[in-house]
Formats: sequence, C-alpha cells, structure tokens
Amino acid sequence: MLKIHYSLESELQHGISDIEAPSELNIQVRNLVLKTKKGKQVARGEMIAEHPSKFGGAYHAAASGKVMKVNYYHMTIKCDGGEDAVEPVDVSSMEPGKDLLRALQDLGIGVSALAPVKTLVINGLNPEPGISVTEQLLKDEKETVEAGLEMVRRFMTPEKTVLAVAGGASYELSGSSVHTVKPKYPNCLDALVVKSVTGKELPSDTKVLSVMDLYEIGTVVRTGMPLTHTVMTVAGRNYRVPLGTPIRHLMDSLNMNVTTGDTVVLGGPFRGDAVYSLDEGVKKGDHGLFSIASSTFPAIQDAACINCGECVLKCPARIQAHLISRYAEYEMFEMAEKHGLNNCFECGLCGFNCISRRPLLQYIRFAKAQLRASRQSEQG
Repeated sequence: MLKIHYSLESELQHGISDIEAPSELNIQVRNLVLKTKKGKQVARGEMIAEHPSKFGGAYHAAASGKVMKVNYYHMTIKCDGGEDAVEPVDVSSMEPGKDLLRALQDLGIGVSALAPVKTLVINGLNPEPGISVTEQLLKDEKETVEAGLEMVRRFMTPEKTVLAVAGGASYELSGSSVHTVKPKYPNCLDALVVKSVTGKELPSDTKVLSVMDLYEIGTVVRTGMPLTHTVMTVAGRNYRVPLGTPIRHLMDSLNMNVTTGDTVVLGGPFRGDAVYSLDEGVKKGDHGLFSIASSTFPAIQDAACINCGECVLKCPARIQAHLISRYAEYEMFEMAEKHGLNNCFECGLCGFNCISRRPLLQYIRFAKAQLRASRQSEQG
C-alpha cells in the first residue's frame, strides 16, 4: 500500500507581516452574549460579546468604528480609522486567583486549562501541513510566548514542562525540556504529542497547550490590551490579521484569485472549514487560509460507502469512521457515540483518504454537535 508522508516541516524565509486594516469587520457572534448593539460607536479593544461558558474568553473590536449590523450570526463594524482605544490592564502584577482569571477572560483568553497539573506539554509542532505559524512564533515571538508560559505556570504550577518540537528543530523555551517528534501529520495532534512525550494515552496528570495559546496569553500580558488579532499562514507566509477581517479583504491584499467552483478554506487542508462567503470574517483559532482550485481534487459528495477500509487504516484513534459517519448520516447519533464518536481527534485523515469522497469529518462533527445541543437542552 502507498504510504503518503504529510510533512509538517516548513522553510521560514520571512518574518510576520501586518495586513492592511480593512474598512469593515465581520465578527461571528452566534451563541455569544452580546455586549453592544447596532448604531453604537466602539473603541479598539472594546468588549463586544462574552462567551457563554464560564471559562471562555470575551470578544473585542479589532478597530474603532460604528456597529452597522447585528443579527444572530454576525456583527458588522464599519471602521473609522481612528485611534480611539480602551485603556490597558496590567495583569502581569496581579496575584493568581479568581480576579486574575476574570481579567484574562475579559481580555479574550479562555481559562479552562489553567488548573494545577503535574506535567505541562507545550505543543510546538505546526498544526497542519502548509501552516507554519507555530515555528514562526517560536522563532520570532519567543519573548511573547515565554511571557504566556510564565503566566500559565502561575496557575498550573507544573512539576515538569516539556516543549515538543519537530525533529531537527532547535527551538527552546525557558525552564522547559525539549522532546522531538517526527514532523509528519498527524503527529502534531495534542493526544499524539502527549503520547510521544509521556508514553501514555491521555494521562490524567498531563495537560497540553499550543504555542499559539501561549502567544495569545503572552500578547495580553505584555500589552495589557485585549486579544484582537490572530497569526495566519497564507500562501506560504505568515501575517498578523485583525479578528473579523473579511476573507475577501485578506485575499485582495495578497493578490489571491478565486474563481467559480474553487474552495476557500479557513484553517488547514485536513481540519479547516470551507467558507460559504468571502465576506466571512477571520476568527480566533484561524491560523491558515487556503484557496483550492476546483480541478485539484474530486468533489466531496454524499456517495455510498464502499467499505474499502482506507479510513480505518489511516485513523490514529483506531475508530471506524465509515461506520460512525453512516450512523451520523441517518441521525443515529447515540449509535455513533457507542461506536467511538467521542474518541475521534478530528484529524481529517478519514475524509482526505476516502475513495468515495464522503464528508466523513463533517458527519462526525455534525453528530458531536447534535449530541452536545441535545444534552444542553435537557440540562437547561
């Protein structure tokens, strides 16, 4: 059988560049608790929504301007190019505790992972082939990443911190040992990184954070300002992109062309999401943008599974993606769960290698979302 090597290696020939500010921001606000309304003038860094989870980070305006439209899904802010901004918050001098956690949340940081742990693993591998954000941050933003790590250690107080990096890389972080991992996808997935570092599958005394997580925390700590940008790999280079920047603006700024039938993906080639509109805004956690020509791959379709077994052979979680996807397709979500739905890492290898071109990852995510929504409804 042909074994394809999906490399995570990258050649960093440039630093991180800034994208020209857009004329408007489109922020996804579905399921968020809005803190502003249509017609209101907002300053850069002003809170516009809170996360419904008690551990989630708030959302902020990446530029000053006027809220022009608000619906269940999106908020549109017309940018005015002004300098009006919120005052910074000095979180670096605050003592660990509820007040500091709340301050970090108010600045856009999720805090669910910030609890004591024995071993802290820092995932320093690029998240997907074609995305080099992690290595770029370790190379050019080490001080910011280490500021985030220092803040994390104040809460997690780990006995040991391990930085997992691609074999052959020479990156390091203060106070951390280094563990090398073969730079082949899906070895970068958190569960597989932890297994490589500890020799155990999902040990209860170990937590993993990504370099991107530390960079975001470090940015807030060093500036005192809310999180209003992400770092993305686009066409082989890395850019600092304001949250809410329309994809159309990003592509126009970089002279990227897209024609009818092409697919534009936010995220990576395995786990990313195809966008429904170029007016969609960049979100937290978006670290890549790809334009895939219509002639590159056969179209995804709801074809019948032919039981070839390719998805099972490629699955790092050792589940039967073909079976789970069929249960999801016919809305038999409990049966999908019974057969290992929640063990899925969502690496996307199943759909990427499916001979029938079935949307396996999408079916799996659909089943998880439906079960989650059902249980939240029962609790509420």
